[in-house]
Amino acid sequence: MTDTVAILNKLFLAMQNVRFYPPDHSLVKESVSSLYTLLNDLLSSGKEFSFGFVEKKLIVNGQPAEADQAQTAGLARQLELLRVDNITIRPGLPPAELHSFLECMTVKPEQLHDTGGMKKILADRGLQHIQANDVAYGRIKGGDAKSGETEKGKENLSEDEAFIRALHMADRRMGAGVPPSAAARPPPRAAGTETGQAAPTADELKELYAIRDRFQEELDRRVRDAVRRYEDKNKRLAFEKDKMDSIMRNVGEGVLVVGNDGNILMANPAAEKLLGGQGQAVIGRTLKETIRDEHSLVLSKNSPESVTEIELAGKNKATHRILRASNAVIEDRDGRTVGMVSVLSDITRMKEVEQLKSAFVANVSHELRSPLAAIQKNLTVILDKTAGEINPSQKEFLTLARENVERLTRLINDLLDISKIEAGKMELKKIRADLAELVRKTAASFSGWFGEKHIASRLDLPPGPVKLELDPDKITQVLNNLLSNALKFTPAGGEVTIKVIAGDPVKVSVTDTGVGIAQKNIYRIFNKFEQIGVSHANNVNGTGLGLPLAKEIVERHGGKMQVESKPGKGSAFSFTLPA
Repeated sequence: MTDTVAILNKLFLAMQNVRFYPPDHSLVKESVSSLYTLLNDLLSSGKEFSFGFVEKKLIVNGQPAEADQAQTAGLARQLELLRVDNITIRPGLPPAELHSFLECMTVKPEQLHDTGGMKKILADRGLQHIQANDVAYGRIKGGDAKSGETEKGKENLSEDEAFIRALHMADRRMGAGVPPSAAARPPPRAAGTETGQAAPTADELKELYAIRDRFQEELDRRVRDAVRRYEDKNKRLAFEKDKMDSIMRNVGEGVLVVGNDGNILMANPAAEKLLGGQGQAVIGRTLKETIRDEHSLVLSKNSPESVTEIELAGKNKATHRILRASNAVIEDRDGRTVGMVSVLSDITRMKEVEQLKSAFVANVSHELRSPLAAIQKNLTVILDKTAGEINPSQKEFLTLARENVERLTRLINDLLDISKIEAGKMELKKIRADLAELVRKTAASFSGWFGEKHIASRLDLPPGPVKLELDPDKITQVLNNLLSNALKFTPAGGEVTIKVIAGDPVKVSVTDTGVGIAQKNIYRIFNKFEQIGVSHANNVNGTGLGLPLAKEIVERHGGKMQVESKPGKGSAFSFTLPA
């Protein structure tokens, strides 16, 4: 049943994405497409696929299935909220019908029940390949209910509860109006003679009432103690709640708590202000519903899952906002996901400053390009002795000057490339090219450097060509950066391996036996102007722009860049490109 559990996990993930994101979001498209592929393979045999839960245990096609309840708890809880007993999916399911079904599964429970249940909702939408059976609640007969209650009471009642019930029954049989002085009265003969049962004697009545009085005193004492404990607890809880409310009200960042159904459970004033809500207007609504008319939710930027940038595109500059959401999943004691907490920060001003900085850097870099080019040409003319003879000492200093001018030129070019990418102006000139041959030529251009540093190089390429749509100059720039970094941080006697793995996607890796990178610093190496581990034996330096630029170029090609490293063992940088 491993495949079945994987399908149900994909189903729950797709439901969550449909709930939180618009239909054209990449996460929605990817999760729905993946789920449809798995379902299509499962239904290819022509048989229906049905699933449900009985006491949180998974039932597939009418049979119990082995599954970790922690993996299926979210879906089981969702079906319970929607009062759905089981779902049947038939062969021939089209993608549009699957997406419509997922939208139905994300509606609010109260809305669903008002419209007649999930079964009616699916029928109203005309879904022919998916059927949902609602939970049916039966009514048992009075006699059965009484019997059931009696048995249940026998099983679950504590000794105190059983004693209380016995006293109440005795009290009802004796009559609530009989006073304690009834012990002095003669027992009621009529009741005894008519039923054939012996009536209680005066001593028995006295003893029963004494037991009742003692029990009442004990019960009152326990109730007073319990009330006192609960009052103390309530006071502590009220104090903690007031303290937490005060903290939430005065936190400068917006704090949101979102439930599993996608609705906002709690929001502090800062969050309400960022989302445009007034008072408690955002509570009980989804994030998309809280956006004011002058805003539109643009989508998340390329950020880690725990940190998301949300752009609220307004009608003018005054209403345009960019929020950074730092997210964390909320789990109960059993490890089940019950919601998510998000901390919202308004980074609109910070983004504006970044844009101004990028524009300034781009303008300055562009202005420096021309004089540097002139200096480089003049130095070349002098070193070529076109302008006259120079002595060895002059040649040494002029060569050093030309190398520094070339290094400064590369830095300026990197700055301009980064600025173009940030402004969305970098154009890729893609052609059909052989990636394996491109890697071979790039590696060959570094052969002199490999020999100079006494570092071995190993090239592992597929036997045939690897044809891809790519920009040869930009991919060469990526390879140059990875190879130069490997050479910089690998000591003499080390080895650098360049490998190309054909497939979809195609993978290119550069692995060295150098100094490596600490795990805590790996996330920083793709930040602009960040240099990690530069103060080591090789005394190498860089601009801190090569890896960020390489990562951006790869992502512009539709690929991803990854890194694995261990201090003292070396690093493996790799990137993928779509075939």
